[in-house]
Amino acid sequence: MNKNKDQFYAIDLFAGCGGLSEGFNRAGFKVIARIEMDRWACETMKTRVLYYKLKEKKKLYWYFRYLKNEISKETIFQRFPEIKNEINLEVIKAEFGKEPFERIIERIENVKRYYGASKFHVLLGGPPCQPYSIVGRSRDPERMVNDERHFLYEYYLKILESIQPDFFLFENVPGLITANAAGEKVFHRILDDFSAISPSYKVAPSLDEFRENPRNYILDSVQFGIPQKRKRIFLVGYRRIFLDKQPAICTIFQRIQKSGLRNIKNIGALSVTDAIGDLPPLRPGEGNDSWYGKYNSHHNGQELTEYQIKMRRRSPGVLNHRARTHMQRDLERYKYFIEKHKNGNHSVTLKDLKEERPDMMPRHKNLVGFLDRFRVQWWNQHSSTVTAHICKDGHYYIHPDISQCRSFTVREAARCQSFTDNFKFEGPRTEQFRQVGNAVPPLIAKVIAKSIFKELQKIYCNGEY
Repeated sequence: MNKNKDQFYAIDLFAGCGGLSEGFNRAGFKVIARIEMDRWACETMKTRVLYYKLKEKKKLYWYFRYLKNEISKETIFQRFPEIKNEINLEVIKAEFGKEPFERIIERIENVKRYYGASKFHVLLGGPPCQPYSIVGRSRDPERMVNDERHFLYEYYLKILESIQPDFFLFENVPGLITANAAGEKVFHRILDDFSAISPSYKVAPSLDEFRENPRNYILDSVQFGIPQKRKRIFLVGYRRIFLDKQPAICTIFQRIQKSGLRNIKNIGALSVTDAIGDLPPLRPGEGNDSWYGKYNSHHNGQELTEYQIKMRRRSPGVLNHRARTHMQRDLERYKYFIEKHKNGNHSVTLKDLKEERPDMMPRHKNLVGFLDRFRVQWWNQHSSTVTAHICKDGHYYIHPDISQCRSFTVREAARCQSFTDNFKFEGPRTEQFRQVGNAVPPLIAKVIAKSIFKELQKIYCNGEY
């Protein structure tokens, strides 16, 4: 039985920088274990755990001093040694398939014992999505059929079977629907495997037509108050035994979908202006990869939007806001595309550039498949999907202000992903971009988390579990 009926614990696998964890923390869960193989993503999660630990102690002053580069994390740990111990327990740097599985389970059990948790109520995560990405498959002559990362989800299943949570949340790219491995559809195999393990799990909703029309499992971030069009598959599963006591649990996913539809109806889609319109302007090469500075009190002459106010909450200023330097030829291309957008041509591609300015065409081997390689994120539209490719170049994410003439900063990409401004990304700028592009937007994770939280309250309110 859960001693505290309103305290629910979660674990995050393939956690990245912690987008899912962030959303679940905001919804009232305690995410006490995060497993990730990447060094810098782990460092970012450690910093975020530090934020929550100091917030609990009402000592955020120390965190703000760290953000402003006034003190180091070690200084904070000297003042609060118990926090360092807890962070090292919670953030588990491990790579499935290379570290013994029993050792990973041991570390998970250690953190559960430390917090006196009777169990993990929710398992979060999704394996690396490159094998399921349509773009990734298009670049692989074998269509990634033999990519071993197809089966990383089996470690997710092994953890699920080992810790036996009440719910799980599995996230991935829409390309999962069409992915094949060893001659079978990966998506159908995943659904079957969730039902086959013990204890048995159901994926909500319990409707056969969802299996035949898996696109019904796709949620679009733009419907959930996020200024970015980002479609992802979310599978919400629960232990089959709950159906006996709580038959309506099978409709939890439809209720999540309806909340998104209500939101888009009530407030509409947010735009790039909502996301970044208040951030300090930069020219190429300007800014700082860590602490940039306090907010501009003039907000570029505009009133703050509700979204901008939400992003600024509990932040002393702007972080991770440094513009790339660009080659002169790219700057000329940026100006060309921004001018086209200013004149109302929002569908401009490299085909137009080739016809009008062939001298400005980039030397790229595969222009046919990437005619939209240069893409302006326009003020009154939501942003394109922020992907990990942003760590390679910023051509897909051109800032709409021609006077700045550059690509997005890490903070601007993070705003489009709904990370608040006090969320610091650690590591070199390339790694910061990678973390942002791979993350689940915290706001959509929060919506899903709140729905699961309500179901858990119903399950535990009568004290039978």
